[in-house]
Amino acid sequence: SESNTVRIVIIIILISLVSAHCTHYQLHKKDVSKNKTLTISMNNFKIFLQSILLLFCYNPTAPLKILVYSPAFAASHTNYMARLADTLTEAGHNVTFFVPILDESRENHLGVKLTKDVIKLEQDEIMKEKKISIDKITGKFWTMDVTSQNGRMLFETFYEQVVLLTGNLFRNKEIIEQLRSREYDVAIAEPVMSNGLALFRHLGIEKVVIASSCPNYDIVMAAMGEPGDTSYVPAVFSGVTGDRMDFANRFENNEIYNLMLQIYKEMFDDEAKVFRSFLGDDFPNWEELIPDTSLHFANSIPYIDFPRPSIQKTIDIGGISVDIEKIQSEKLSSDWDVILDKRDKNMFLSFGSLAKSTEMPQEYKKNLIHVFKSMPNVTFIWKYESDDVSFADGVENVIFVKWAPQTALLNDNRLTAFLGHGGLGSTVEASFLGKPAIMVPIFWDQTRNSHMLNRLGMTITLHKSDLGDLSKLKNAFFEILNNESYRLSAEKVADVIKNQPTKPKELVVKYVEFVGKYGPFHHMTPYSVKMPWYQRYNYDVYLYKFSLYFVPTFVFLIIVKTALLYSPIRLVSKVKKTN
Repeated sequence: SESNTVRIVIIIILISLVSAHCTHYQLHKKDVSKNKTLTISMNNFKIFLQSILLLFCYNPTAPLKILVYSPAFAASHTNYMARLADTLTEAGHNVTFFVPILDESRENHLGVKLTKDVIKLEQDEIMKEKKISIDKITGKFWTMDVTSQNGRMLFETFYEQVVLLTGNLFRNKEIIEQLRSREYDVAIAEPVMSNGLALFRHLGIEKVVIASSCPNYDIVMAAMGEPGDTSYVPAVFSGVTGDRMDFANRFENNEIYNLMLQIYKEMFDDEAKVFRSFLGDDFPNWEELIPDTSLHFANSIPYIDFPRPSIQKTIDIGGISVDIEKIQSEKLSSDWDVILDKRDKNMFLSFGSLAKSTEMPQEYKKNLIHVFKSMPNVTFIWKYESDDVSFADGVENVIFVKWAPQTALLNDNRLTAFLGHGGLGSTVEASFLGKPAIMVPIFWDQTRNSHMLNRLGMTITLHKSDLGDLSKLKNAFFEILNNESYRLSAEKVADVIKNQPTKPKELVVKYVEFVGKYGPFHHMTPYSVKMPWYQRYNYDVYLYKFSLYFVPTFVFLIIVKTALLYSPIRLVSKVKKTN
């Protein structure tokens, strides 16, 4: 690889310099008796330095050729996959970052910094004719709850985009053959769609890793043989408030879990119809491709996530997208220093890249401004996508920005608190950087993520409708800015996950290299994925055990009844005659 070539060149230069320096040093000694000893010692010194350099630069693992499949549709997903690619590139491997454009508004957001081999698959005319963008539907979710009753509509646009992308991918034979010619050792894709796994199988790549940018996907858990356990594990897109659920919450959690299974099944099946039209009707679908993968990287941090059962193939790498060393080296500009030094306390507000603040109901905006105005000793920095901020006229302690260095701000001690939407990227960053926060989840996995931190005492979670309740909103802001317990809890969480025994980057590199050397691991898939439901849950065993008690009892009662019916002895009741 390019990085290994550079390392070899550096080795040769350093060895040459050491050799030249040692030889020059020997020649300039005049004392012959001393020079002999000096020559021997300098030769030993030269050999010693050469050995150190060789040992330091030696890489025991040959570089792998790795294909990372990352369709462009949402910043958090792209950043997660880009971080995986850059981590493997940094480890000396040859990584290709393949980016089919799902949503044209995200076309230029690639996320990768170290990985230079990037291949983009542009939308073809068929996709462009549809002009589908997820931005067209996000505004409605400010006032609408996603439940098991209406959850299907949340996925309608994405569903259509994915099926269209599948056709575009397999129509482009030139790129497919270009990828095939590279003969990749390992391939990585996010199982939010199945066309990437179909591509890998078509290219003949046997060693496949799936990487979920969420803590898990319900459909992936089910396909890989992991139990859902909806009685205490919140489903990814569930609106329940945690793992301690009453009957109503358990019912809703189970309903949304099964709804998501059904929606993803339908979408994956429709993808299969498309790629099978190119690859043949007998080409494997998701029910074979997902369980057949060698590993599953989950964007979960065990020390803060809801505990749940998992199989050996699932490796938690939560926090891979947070580069602590880089963040700590970042310095805010003087402009930001002026803002943060102006008042005793500062708070940053951001609702992410999908749920735009500009689409928030006016009542919610006015209530936020009212809260800001009631706290003149606090500077509020609001990431807002428009220049029209007339609703905040006359309020001096609020600053609107279209972009902000979020991680650098969260890492700055002058920032007192954070208000976010509960996206996994923001919740993980707040956790690593020890910042207390108010979370206002809007849709998707944000409710689950918010309550995950809520139970650790470092956040306050508000329902989005609470933005319309001025009293509740004001109380939440006062608590997060003034109650030290939130800060102490946040700092404790940060201390724990920064010092976890094995860092996410190490896990990614070691496990991918392990798969590259020894994979694929088909035998690690639980046999349960092939069992019918009544065997998987032992219903046939329970039925048999029940019959061991019920059948003899039933037969005994029949015998007794029959015996009494035909017995010559009759029980006659005496009836007292009345006059």
